[in-house]
Order: sequence, then structure tokens, then C-alpha cells
Amino acid sequence: MSPKRVTLGRLWTLLVAWWQDGRPLIERLTPGPWRLEATVADMDDVPLSIRPRRAYLVATPTRRKWLVFDCPCGRGHRIALNLDRARRPVWTVRLSKRGSITLQPSVNYRHDRGVCHYVMSNGRIGWVGQSGAPATNEASHV
Repeated sequence: MSPKRVTLGRLWTLLVAWWQDGRPLIERLTPGPWRLEATVADMDDVPLSIRPRRAYLVATPTRRKWLVFDCPCGRGHRIALNLDRARRPVWTVRLSKRGSITLQPSVNYRHDRGVCHYVMSNGRIGWVGQSGAPATNEASHV
């Protein structure tokens, strides 16, 4: 199987699209922080495809319900964190002025291929090593 040939015209088209995507140059060159993409009224309003490092807040004008995003491990599972204090377990989310996300407590999601345990602070992911202890705050799987 031969490698795919990229023509100069195709390369130019890709570079122009990359330049015109509206994001600052530094954000295009480095992985950006996890940010809030939008607030929606209902879980059904969260799109099937979420952009990398983006999250959706499901909320009413007076109450936050869920924070939904694709797991940062890249294996394709969706994470839905409960933000409603009337239900357990519950997470709190803090958003910076630019929309960067901070979560408390950590997310500890167990699945058939392992464990995804991480903290999200100022839009950055910090992975936590496996301890072997059962998770106390497991994320819901949508």
C-alpha cells in the first residue's frame, strides 16, 4: 500500500482552512484547555459529536444539572457528571471568564478497558495513578 500523496494545492487548502478557523495561533499550535462549548436546556440537546476538549452544560436558568464531555483518554466514552445537589454523587464546576473548566472532586470512571481517573483544573487534565481502591465518585456513562 503506497502512502497518500498530498498535492501542493491540497496542502495550500488545508493551510488556509487552518489559518481561517478563527482561533488564536497559539491555541492552534498547542492543545488548548477544556472549555465550555455551550449551555443547553436538555440532555437531548447535547450533540452526538463534541469537539475535542469541549463540554456542554445542561442547565435551566436557575439550576445546573449535568456537565457532558467525551473522556480525555480518547477511547470514545462519554462522561456525564451530575451537578444537581439533590442527587448523589455530585460534582461542582467552576468556569473561568474564558470558559475554562475546573471540576471537584476528581472523575474516576471504570470501564471494561481500565480506569480513567483524573482531575480537571483550569481546563487542564491531571491523571491520577491507579490505586486499586473502589471508586467513590463514579461518573455516569451516557
